[in-house]
Amino acid sequence: MAFFIFKLLLISVVTELAYSCRPESSCQQIYKQSVAPVSGEYQLCTPTFINVDVFCDFYDGYGYTYISRESLGVLQTLSQLYTNKSNVVVRHRHTNGTQRGVEIAPLSEFSNTYPISVQLSQAVGFKLPLNAAMQPYIYLGFLPESYAKSTTKQGYQVAGVDYTFTNCDSNPNSYLAFFTNPSNGPLNDYYTRCCMTDLVGAWVTKATDTPLKHYLPKKYFYDFEMHMGGCGGYVSSGSFPTISGAAVGFKFVV
Repeated sequence: MAFFIFKLLLISVVTELAYSCRPESSCQQIYKQSVAPVSGEYQLCTPTFINVDVFCDFYDGYGYTYISRESLGVLQTLSQLYTNKSNVVVRHRHTNGTQRGVEIAPLSEFSNTYPISVQLSQAVGFKLPLNAAMQPYIYLGFLPESYAKSTTKQGYQVAGVDYTFTNCDSNPNSYLAFFTNPSNGPLNDYYTRCCMTDLVGAWVTKATDTPLKHYLPKKYFYDFEMHMGGCGGYVSSGSFPTISGAAVGFKFVV
């Protein structure tokens, strides 16, 4: 009898949680249910019935999902945010409020072999970021350690153009990471000693202006770190005095 009552209570709690959570679980679902989807902020329901704040950026037949810093900590996986890992959009926000963005992807020769590895607060098979203590964080891995530790041509793609370097010392860094929690910092000062290059700065210098109707609220921008090689370069938030943060949009297709 006691077990039966407990079961009823558990069902009641789960039902109450479910009703308190919006039914949509993805920006893709919102797009499909809308006659004319409008880019903007929405709430998604996680598998554990918790609302998370996202920005759904809609285009013709596809879009990008951005997750707020505050909501990242309640997710157990990022998989509900995307359906496609061929590319992501990275935005950066200047201290004057303007926003610019660009698509980044694996090198064209690795597009089928090594799609972008999207991970939450871990880097399984890849090199951990220097600022991993500033978790939770979003990790985008381009080449796994098994390949990146070789002295070969490596890099990533920006706006459809391959940016490459030759790994000079087998250092297996090949990632871009976004950090939510500066209180677990401070940001590692490696950027003051090494190694700004055109390659690791390309996602900033090749970005284009974001239309005002697609602007993200400030809470979608993170501290960041990009590391490539072995002679590819390193940048983090401290490398760009006029940039106040970066945001990553995960692609979905309809």
